[in-house]
Amino acid sequence: MLLIKSESRDAYFNVALEEYLLNNFNEEFFIIAVNEPSIIIGLNQNTYDEINALYVKQNNIKVVRRLSGGGTVFQDQGNINFSHIYLDDESSLSDFSKVCKIILNFVNQKFELDTSFAGRNGLIIDGKKFSGHSRMKTNGKILHHGTLLISSNMKSLTDALKVNSTKPTDRALLSNHESITNLAEHIQSSPSSEKIFEIFWNYLRSIFPESKVYQISPQDIEGINKLVDEKYSTWEWNYGSEVNLPLFKIGSSKYGNYEIYLQSEEEKIKQIKIVGDFFSKNNISDVENALIDCEINSEAVSKALSNIDFNNYMSGISLEEFVKVFD
Repeated sequence: MLLIKSESRDAYFNVALEEYLLNNFNEEFFIIAVNEPSIIIGLNQNTYDEINALYVKQNNIKVVRRLSGGGTVFQDQGNINFSHIYLDDESSLSDFSKVCKIILNFVNQKFELDTSFAGRNGLIIDGKKFSGHSRMKTNGKILHHGTLLISSNMKSLTDALKVNSTKPTDRALLSNHESITNLAEHIQSSPSSEKIFEIFWNYLRSIFPESKVYQISPQDIEGINKLVDEKYSTWEWNYGSEVNLPLFKIGSSKYGNYEIYLQSEEEKIKQIKIVGDFFSKNNISDVENALIDCEINSEAVSKALSNIDFNNYMSGISLEEFVKVFD
């Protein structure tokens, strides 16, 4: 196990760091970082539907799409980001228990707070969410990353994210002041974010006693910055093209929510886009391509998707559940 304390507060860099480590190392890593104000978008989401674009522009907030699915989060200097890269243990994509236990034990042991797991990927204290998680699988590895709210600016969080009350997403939950909380509010000594960051770092070193601290080399920085320049700072990756298709249906599940946009001719799908905060192992475009020229009914959709492992595209959501929205 190698431990990394990122010295960068650039969200482009810290998200690119994860992909760089996944592609260039066989070792397991645990990384912690703090970003300047930024918005991190889930892999399968429509950026324009998640952010308050005017506020983002006026406040120079970076918008970065990550490698994993899940919902949109706002980050600032009052938020600790953590990433654990480890060998695929064949657990399901929706099983967040391994890393969640690390975070729960940290909070319980160091601050004597009663916390628990709730929902599909969140940790709560007094019924309020203070930590959200996401993960993905690639090339025999798992990337599990998340956030730890310490003293984040709640007003900025609310102002930066777009809330659509008609869509039952985690983003709406996170934008509700009554549903989230900063950890510092529950600790009597009210330690600073910097202090909790150091306590967390030392805790990681204690639970991974055989681990070594890895210093990012100039060569690593060059490779990470190449990813930043070619991918993570680009409009194409972070925004892409706006969805200009009519909304067909909205689907909701405890494993994620999604919107289906499509254009049809003679009751057949001619264009389709599926976006949402679901988790996926494979690119959802495979599902979209399989549905071109498919009749718009559950039987035809089920047949068109019968040769793919649907769980790889919407983890936890069954094909039977998905096709019902086409009735």
